[in-house]
Amino acid sequence: MSIPHRYRQVHLDFHTGPDCQNVGADFDPQVFVDTLQMGHVDTINIFAKCHHGYSYYPTQVGTMHPNLTRDLLGEQVKALHAANIRCPIYISVKWDDLAGMQHPEWVVINKDGTANMRPPLSNGWGWSTMDVSSGYADYFLAQVDEVCNRFAGQLDGLWFDICFPTPNYSPSGQAKMRAAGVNISDDRAVYAFWRQQDLAFFQRVTDLVERKAPGITYYFNGTTTADMREVLPYVTHFEVESLPTSGGAWGYLHYPTIGRQARTYGVDMIGMTGRFHKAWADFGGLKTQDQLDYECGTILAGGGRICVGDQLHPRGVLDPAVYRLIGKSFARVEKLEPWMIDAVPTAEVAILALGKPNETGVGVGAYASDVDGAAQMLLECAIQFDIVDPQADFSRYAALIVPDGVSLSDELQASLHHYLAQGGKLVISGTGGYDAQAGKFQLSEIPVETLIEAPTQPTYLRLDAHLATTGELATDYDYVFYEPAYQVKAVAGVETHGELKRALFTRTWEHFTSHAHAPVGDSLQSPLVVQSHNVLYLAAPLFSAYRNHDYWAYRAIFASAVRNFFPPAQLIPTGPGWVEFTAQTQPAGKGHPARQIVYVVAYHPRRTTQPVQHVDQSWPTSGLAFRLKAAGDVQRVYLAPEMQDLPFEVAEGYIKVELPPVNAYSVVVVE
Repeated sequence: MSIPHRYRQVHLDFHTGPDCQNVGADFDPQVFVDTLQMGHVDTINIFAKCHHGYSYYPTQVGTMHPNLTRDLLGEQVKALHAANIRCPIYISVKWDDLAGMQHPEWVVINKDGTANMRPPLSNGWGWSTMDVSSGYADYFLAQVDEVCNRFAGQLDGLWFDICFPTPNYSPSGQAKMRAAGVNISDDRAVYAFWRQQDLAFFQRVTDLVERKAPGITYYFNGTTTADMREVLPYVTHFEVESLPTSGGAWGYLHYPTIGRQARTYGVDMIGMTGRFHKAWADFGGLKTQDQLDYECGTILAGGGRICVGDQLHPRGVLDPAVYRLIGKSFARVEKLEPWMIDAVPTAEVAILALGKPNETGVGVGAYASDVDGAAQMLLECAIQFDIVDPQADFSRYAALIVPDGVSLSDELQASLHHYLAQGGKLVISGTGGYDAQAGKFQLSEIPVETLIEAPTQPTYLRLDAHLATTGELATDYDYVFYEPAYQVKAVAGVETHGELKRALFTRTWEHFTSHAHAPVGDSLQSPLVVQSHNVLYLAAPLFSAYRNHDYWAYRAIFASAVRNFFPPAQLIPTGPGWVEFTAQTQPAGKGHPARQIVYVVAYHPRRTTQPVQHVDQSWPTSGLAFRLKAAGDVQRVYLAPEMQDLPFEVAEGYIKVELPPVNAYSVVVVE
């Protein structure tokens, strides 16, 4: 189902350990609702059961928190519905400390033989991780059944947390894998087996929910990853939990990247940030107004609805300062809602979500390096893009980017052949789609005959005039390429640009010079770019190298290479890459014509010795402009929600708009 037109949500964490006294003692339903209304909140996730395993209502299945003496959840539901605030109910799935203590046989055992739980005598965070293919599943389903019965006719939605795959190497887990013919020493086979256990569990849960509470929303958190299509049958929408300031877990590129895949499945998407200075349960940590405004603008620009994470004090009292902060951001979002209903992000290019995820395994590292790097490049170049899986409808896009180092299945090869035959274009780099055993590429359309790895690392990139049209690139300089590149021979009759040069030698303990790598040596007589009419091949995998080394030259070389290869851009910005320009379209609706909408979001990081950048100050940025390909006769251009008219020009099929100073974000509407 589609979520009602609600865009301003709070996720109210309430993981309350047994040492917390007087739980819910100061909860006042009216004050609770008044505070949320001050925050312009229209939806809030509230807790039935937390990671500690305690319930916040009188339960006959689980265990109510030992220091709670009231039906906190029931009082919250009643008060929120009276105020027309939607309230999906949260139930922790795989993290349940209490169940782990009561039933250690349900706890997941890691590959190294340790229990997947917070180490004894540790004061760090962590909870017992439960195996949902064990008897725990029946216990959990009984809790869901109880919540559905208790709130029959009042249930808006269910929010199931901690649902990522967790292989279990316990004796019973190993027995299940052996019975299924799984090679326990094969990590990928083990992961695939436990993924199937999760999907079977999701099916049991959704069958129960659809039977007991048809029409509500439900979502399994932790599943919005590159393989999210597999969980699409078990969710009503997607959510992207992405607290950007929480150390290495997410960061400011996570939501703009994975959100561009989550939005492609025809269901609603919610982007979640947090009010915290750091991460969850950062009591006393608070963002600035500029910071939260920037994060809200980023979520909206990516096509999402907004959710802000908060955590309720154990005594049941919200912090007014938090909701004054949220309220200022949400007040603007509320005014913007007429331009958000049914709006669809524009995408002219798609990146294929293929390849082995980065070793970090979380956040931007949930994708292969090539996918992350390509996404960062496209964002900074204002090229409108989605990220798609191999089952997507490629015909929606003028060009596809295939990551380096991936093997293409027979089905994907057929899809790409058809896509190219229908006029699509392909960008591929390195060994993407290369069959090393056969010594050739899997797609005959790739205009390269032979490929060998360059003899040194690094190699150097010497550009011709075609590849030096963007930024400050020069044709008389050799740009270092830090990662492996490939000598290739182009097929006859295609364009080639630039050349690869070797280093004097690869630095080893036997051969080294100066502080870093050896300088440039002789030409390898091998092109950097090979281009046919519908395939552009990069002999140096620029995307992963950009992700790993952040060298501006790689972005500029890519932008030069695709300048005339991609069709004319939908959106052409005037401004630096740290100002993101994204386009959406909105069909005609009640009282308004069809619209094109451009979000302009300004990222203002400050210098810090900390590993996480903070955007706690912004300032009006002047001199910004854009050209947008016109979808029809332009009658008016204005800022929303201010309704301030902007002057514009139309020339050669583009609308040119010069912007007034942009703070955290501005929304420009073309009618």
